[in-house]
Parts: sequence; C-alpha cells; structure tokens
Amino acid sequence: MKIFLLAVLLFVVGCSNGQEAEVEENVLEDLLGDWHGAIEVPDVPLNIQVSFEEDEDEEVIGFISIPAQGIDRYPLSDLEVEEEVVSFEMDIPGQFIEFEGELTENETFEGDFNQQGHTFDFKLERGLLAEEDDQEEINWLTVDTEFGPLQGELLEPEGEEAQTVALIIPGSGPTDRNGNSPGMENDSLKMVAETLGEQNVASLRYSKRGAGENSEVTIPEEELAIEDLVEDAVKWLQKLDEKEQYDQLIIVGHSQGALIGSLAALQVDVDGLVSLAGAGRPMSEVLLDQLEGQLTGDLLEEAEMIIESLQEGEYVEEVSSELYSLFRPTVQPFIATWFTYNPTEIASSITVPTLIAQGTHDTQVFVEDAENLAEAYPNNDLVIVDGMNHVLKDSPSPNDMSSYADPSIPLSEDLVEEINQFIERLSP
Repeated sequence: MKIFLLAVLLFVVGCSNGQEAEVEENVLEDLLGDWHGAIEVPDVPLNIQVSFEEDEDEEVIGFISIPAQGIDRYPLSDLEVEEEVVSFEMDIPGQFIEFEGELTENETFEGDFNQQGHTFDFKLERGLLAEEDDQEEINWLTVDTEFGPLQGELLEPEGEEAQTVALIIPGSGPTDRNGNSPGMENDSLKMVAETLGEQNVASLRYSKRGAGENSEVTIPEEELAIEDLVEDAVKWLQKLDEKEQYDQLIIVGHSQGALIGSLAALQVDVDGLVSLAGAGRPMSEVLLDQLEGQLTGDLLEEAEMIIESLQEGEYVEEVSSELYSLFRPTVQPFIATWFTYNPTEIASSITVPTLIAQGTHDTQVFVEDAENLAEAYPNNDLVIVDGMNHVLKDSPSPNDMSSYADPSIPLSEDLVEEINQFIERLSP
C-alpha cells in the first residue's frame, strides 16, 4: 500500500481564458485523433492507446485503452489544457494516477505518468496501436450484479480433471485478475493461478470493479463500501459451488483480498483459505503505520486526525493537496467501512485449514500482521518468507520496487513450495 493503497485514476488539470483560451482551442484541435505508444515502465513498457474526438456538442472527449489490462476505450473526464500542458482524468475507484504531457513539433504527445510517487515517461505517436496476435483463448465466466455483469477467468489445469477450485481475490486499488494495476504489471496473481494449476487445482480470478475486463462495471466512488467487494466475492464462490465437478472450494486472498476472502468465508462454506500478505490489524492501524514512515509534522498530524475521524464515521471535507489522493472526500465513505473490520476477530470464526504467508521485505503489510492472524485462526499454518515483498516476489531489499513492474520475475520459490504443500494437505 505504501500510499499506493486506495485511490482513483485521476488526472488533474487547469483551465485558461483570454489569449490562453485560443491556445487551448488550438491544442485541443491538434490533439484530435488516435495516439499510440507506451508508459516506459523499466524493462516492461506498458502499451496504451489514447483517442480524442468531438462529441455532438463539438466538445473534445477522450478514451484510453490498455490491452494488457483488458481496458478498452475507457472514457476520460475533465480534459483540459493549461499553458499547452494537456491533462485528463479517469475515475476508477481505488488508485491515483496522473498523466500530464505536451504536443511536440515532431507530432508526438509525451510527458509524465505518475502513480503514487512513482514517475515514468510516456510517449505517444499518431495512429492506432497494433493488435497483438498472440492473445490466449480465455474461458470466461460471468456473474450478474446491480451495476452490470462481472467477468472472471476460469483456468483449468491440463490433463486430469480438477477436483478443487480456488477463488483468487485481488488486493486494493484497480487491480486486475493478474495482480496488475496501471503502470505496475507484475502478473503475481496469474502466477499464483499457474502454481495452483500445477497442483491440479482450477482457479477463478477476476479483476476488481473498474479494472481489466470489469473496467466499466463501477459503483460511484462515494457510494462504494467494502461490503460491495465482499458481495462480489460471495457471488463468485456461489458460482463455483454450483459446478458439480469440484469437490473442494478454497479462497486465495491477496492483501485487501485476504480480508474480503475471510468475510466471504463467513457466508459460503469453503474447504480452505490462503491469506497472502493479509493485514492482521484494523486497516486504520496499518495505514497509520505506513504514513508514519512517510510523513512528518503537520501532514502527519492531519493524517492522524482524518484517520481518527473516519474511525468514528465522520468525514473530513477539507483535505490538504498532499493528502488529497488518499483521503479525498469521495473515497472517505469506503475507507470508513474498511476501518470497521478487525481481521483477527473475523479469523477467530473461521475453522477451515488456513495458510498464512507473509514476506519480510513487504513494506505495506508486516510480519506482525501475519503473527496476529496466526494467533486468531484456529486451524492455521504460518509461513514467514524471507526476502519476499508485497507482490509475492523475492527482492534484494524492502525498498527495491523493481519486481512491482516486472512480470518476468517469478513468485518466491519458498512461497510456491508452501502453497503446494498446503494444497497436498487439503487433497480430498
């Protein structure tokens, strides 16, 4: 989480008048059309396409596509220009991202891509993004919700028919079914699914609302509650439980997904639970720990005040610009509902076999959390993985973030071994 915890895809802008209005109009006219290129994430550039066109009122509107994350023509909002700098917003509950760039004389559109303190260059050229020819055939399943159908990928192991199926629940933010968020492609949850497949376990993994294949199935941010995410998980568990070929149903939850999974396990009978980097304290305590390592002085005092207010169910209207992405008023109702749950209290009511795995190089959730969970779950195996970070990969130090954006780095071998042993113990 490190402040890439909750947040929303926001692209902040300004506006102009007088002579500046003419400049803005010219820039917007030059912007019209299709642009393709990449966010230059080290070693693994993320291909994107951005398209600008005029609507019926001759207003310029925009769309962004990120094929690797299943995002197709997602609408941009508040497209504006300030002193020839183009900025735009994309509202997806759970993450903060900012694009800010300029058109160049060489017919390119380039600038900075920012995600919670991580900055990468982006560069776009005119034209459409080339279609990828090696798309794998995906076995999609669907569940109906009030805001539209959610899709998920069912991965069946090759060979012998699976008797066990796992629901893989992603962590906070606009995380897709592979464990990726915009600018942070690591494929961690895809690798978890493949690890399970090697143990002849089928898996269903799905993107959060607002991400990947579910990018358009959103709930307005100010109306979103943690219970909505639990309801999504319950629907998927019920869908899998209806499939008669499976004898066992288990949950694998990562980070926030571990809390969602434990709450869902109170509503649907499951045979096992895996908590990967799951918090073992109320989120208010975890978040405060994170911020104490990053903030000082007035900002830390403000953050403490906001957290205390949200714990009491009271919202804060005035938030400083430095903390706005994390505590903006529209996301506070969601945070407040998240704060109400104590993972250890929930865990004490879950008696199925549980694997608790936590890395020592995780800067977002800590070994203390895993130890708290181990004291609470009645039937658990606790595994502390030396050197593993929050995206379940080995890293040379806690501050090395390279594996967050590198899908070529595999899961921690020790974690894979522990998952395999846990599955063997569960075998029907």
